[in-house]
Amino acid sequence: MEHFRSRGSVDKNKALVEHLQYYGIIKSGKVAEVMDVIDRGEFAPSGYPAYDDSPMPIGYNATISAPHMHATCLQLLEEHLQPGMRALDVGSGTGYLTACFAIMVGAQGLVVGVEHIPQLVALSIENINKSSAAAFLKEGSLSIKLAVSEVAVQITGNIDKDQWTARLA
Repeated sequence: MEHFRSRGSVDKNKALVEHLQYYGIIKSGKVAEVMDVIDRGEFAPSGYPAYDDSPMPIGYNATISAPHMHATCLQLLEEHLQPGMRALDVGSGTGYLTACFAIMVGAQGLVVGVEHIPQLVALSIENINKSSAAAFLKEGSLSIKLAVSEVAVQITGNIDKDQWTARLA
């Protein structure tokens, strides 16, 4: 895989996606579509150039990853993020990648973001509610959970924990 890092800011989300396609980071139409639909500007911290291809601090000694890292992740997981599938995002931070996962698996799928910092859980939910993934959060196929001590994931609803665990193994 080519190594890529842009120099400077790209003005808009669509231009960022096209830039990542041009450099061969985004290879699939589905990943391009998802990253176009979920605007990074809704998840990047204010005061930072949202469309730079670089990580940015989000507080609490955490960062939002660079767009080329999100694109690489989505590319590598694409066959496992088909409609109706389930995904777990550990360390969901701003909620950006979790929202992308939700778009990929759709309303029939299930995406759970897990974060151990309460303020980032709140930030994730706030960001997702501004995004194209807001409907998934409202109807329950996307959720953000706070990881607390030994209880890393709280799964509620009609999901069988043993089945979920076996699926992740």
